[in-house]
Amino acid sequence: MGLDIYSGKLTRYYSRNWKNIVQQVAEESGKKCIMKDSSGNEVKPVEDKAEIEQIRETVIEWANNIAANIDLPLPTPLWDETTECDYYTDKPDWEAFEALVMLQACHSLKRPLPEYVESGWTAFDEPILKKAMSKKIVNSLLSGATFWLPIPANIIFVTLPPAGDEVSISTVSLLKLELEELNQQLWKADETTILSWRNDKFYVPVEQKEPKLLFGFLRRTNKTPKEKYRIEDLAQCAYSMLYRAVRFAEEHQVPILLDF
Repeated sequence: MGLDIYSGKLTRYYSRNWKNIVQQVAEESGKKCIMKDSSGNEVKPVEDKAEIEQIRETVIEWANNIAANIDLPLPTPLWDETTECDYYTDKPDWEAFEALVMLQACHSLKRPLPEYVESGWTAFDEPILKKAMSKKIVNSLLSGATFWLPIPANIIFVTLPPAGDEVSISTVSLLKLELEELNQQLWKADETTILSWRNDKFYVPVEQKEPKLLFGFLRRTNKTPKEKYRIEDLAQCAYSMLYRAVRFAEEHQVPILLDF
C-alpha cells in the first residue's frame, strides 16, 4: 500500500472526509478515483452526522485519556476537535519516507549515506537502520512513529489510536526539532529551497546506462530493470513534505499522521 501524510482534525481523518493527492489530481483531471482498503472494499466518506459526532466523541475521549496519562503540565484539551478546519496532505510513498529515516539513522551513527536505492527498496531491511533504532534514542523518526500530536513536549510513547492497532506516537515539536537539526547539520537550506525539494526531487530516476551487449546482441533477461534514485534526493523530497506538515500543524494546532 502507498503512504500518505495527513495533518488536520482526527474527526475528519477517521470519517474519511478528506482526499489524498491522488484523488485530488484525478478529480482535477475529470477522472473518478476509487480508494480501497486492504480488503479491497471501497473507502467512502462518512456522511451521517450522528456517526460523525460519535467519531468526534471517540477522538476527544482518546485525546483526554492521553493528557491524563502523561505526567506533564499540558493544555486542556490538547487540541480543539469540536470544530473543523482545512487539512494538509501529500504522498511521499515508502521509498522517500524511508530514505529520510535512513538518512537520520546514518547521521545519528555518523555513517555515510548510501548513494542510490531502487524502487521497492525498504530501509527497514538495512542493518544500519536496525542498529540506529536499537539505540532507543529520543527520535521519532527512528522510533517508528506514525503519529505526531500538537503537544508542547518532546516525548515518544506507544498506545492504541482511536481506531486500529497499537502505534508509536510522538509530538509535532519533536518532529520539528529533528527536521531543524538535520537541516542545520547537513544542508543549511533556507525555506525556499526546502519547499522546492517537494517537486524538484520527487522520484526523479537516475539516468541508467544501456545494458551491455553480448557478442553484439542484447542480453536477454526476464527481469524488468527497476528505477534507481539518489537516496538523498528522496530524503529531501520527504523532508519537504514533513516540513510543510509541521508548519501546517503548528499553525492550526492539529496532529500529523501517516496514512497507509
